[in-house]
Amino acid sequence: MTSVAPHVWLAPEALVIAALIVHQIDRLWARGLSDAWENVAPVMGVRLPRPLNAGIAVLALPVALAAVTAFSTDLGRIVASCLVLLWLFSVQRRLANHVWLGVVAVVLIVAFPVRFEAIVARDLLAGVYLSAALFKVNHSYLWTRNSAGRLIADFYARLHGVRLPVFVLTATPFIVILWEVAVGVGLLDSEWSHIGLFAALAMHLVFGISGNFTFSVVAMALWCCALASPAQGVYVQFDVLAVVLVLASVTLAVVLCRTVAGPRPPNTIACDAFKGAVFGLLSVTAVYSGTPDAWHPPGAEMVHWAMVTGFTINMLLVVFGLKLEWSFAMFSSLRPFGRTWLDRGLPRTGPRYFALTLPDRVPSTLLKVVRGEFIYEVTRPTVAVHESVAHRLESIAREHSTSFLPRMVRADHEKGGLVVMDGEEQVLPRRGPLLYPAVIPRGFDRHYLG
Repeated sequence: MTSVAPHVWLAPEALVIAALIVHQIDRLWARGLSDAWENVAPVMGVRLPRPLNAGIAVLALPVALAAVTAFSTDLGRIVASCLVLLWLFSVQRRLANHVWLGVVAVVLIVAFPVRFEAIVARDLLAGVYLSAALFKVNHSYLWTRNSAGRLIADFYARLHGVRLPVFVLTATPFIVILWEVAVGVGLLDSEWSHIGLFAALAMHLVFGISGNFTFSVVAMALWCCALASPAQGVYVQFDVLAVVLVLASVTLAVVLCRTVAGPRPPNTIACDAFKGAVFGLLSVTAVYSGTPDAWHPPGAEMVHWAMVTGFTINMLLVVFGLKLEWSFAMFSSLRPFGRTWLDRGLPRTGPRYFALTLPDRVPSTLLKVVRGEFIYEVTRPTVAVHESVAHRLESIAREHSTSFLPRMVRADHEKGGLVVMDGEEQVLPRRGPLLYPAVIPRGFDRHYLG
């Protein structure tokens, strides 16, 4: 009698929603449930009441997962995608690339017919890797000391007590670009799929242990979707080999994960172990999926053209300076005001940043609305705050009979940073969506990894 290992079939959109839940768990695990109540820097520009914001932040994704799992109908899928979009309104400060990728994936997988689920995930991944490599081909990323590739590699190595040779740091940005191109090319043909998959596994493991396991989890969830059966969905198997590999992933996460200097508290180690376990399970699931047979369904050209059009528009918005976030740039060293080619397209109409001043006395009632840590962060003289966040903070401050004295800053390349404008040039901050980061360094010599 043949024994069958325990297994489950998951709809692709359910797996991506689960990956987004891992992201939310990670945030709440690290910052506490009070983070869900934060509502002063909404990415979508709509400030929800704090209780409503907290309820959506905590419940929207689990309810979406329950809807798509319990009701395997078009109605269940549509309700789930609407809840995922609603969840965006609770996201604060910045929309991480992997969050936007996961949300777009859920919406597109639901919007297209079921037979296109795998091709949607595959095209999204290919576009992400190839556009990420393309955006890194700029002077800041390839040649400067503030290159994110160099900074992250050097910072992570030093956390382990290792000093990387200069030639390794110099080569790192080029290696990352070539690696991303290789992974993206591996998604262009089913015969290359497992070469691309194993290259992606290695790359995302490095990304994970160096501080971004949530990105790796969303990416591997999409790999599972890209390799899924068009008839049944994603096949998740729990056999002895799967358990061994998951335990190995947990061990690597516990031993190698580092984000700050010094000993990690048990809470952080437990969170790293959790993310390592999820990443390991998704990796095993992707490897078990076999060679994809769903990459050439009839009518797939429609999906290809839709994806190409979307990525082209997305990239042009960055080229013309209309946005920096949501670009899938993946640490490309792009900066809103730094010395990069992005400066040439930045429109005069925005974004505007402001310097805030810490009041001599912060009312205790204000600290019940805005966390003290956030107030300290945005009032440091070394940072500038997006006008939408400055507008909300100043409105709240005035309600509590104080002020952050917002003063607009401008780029001064001779002084090497953002400087406060003269009094006659001052304007009031406006509110709107955070298409650029909420808080950035004022000095151009300070790296920004937004």
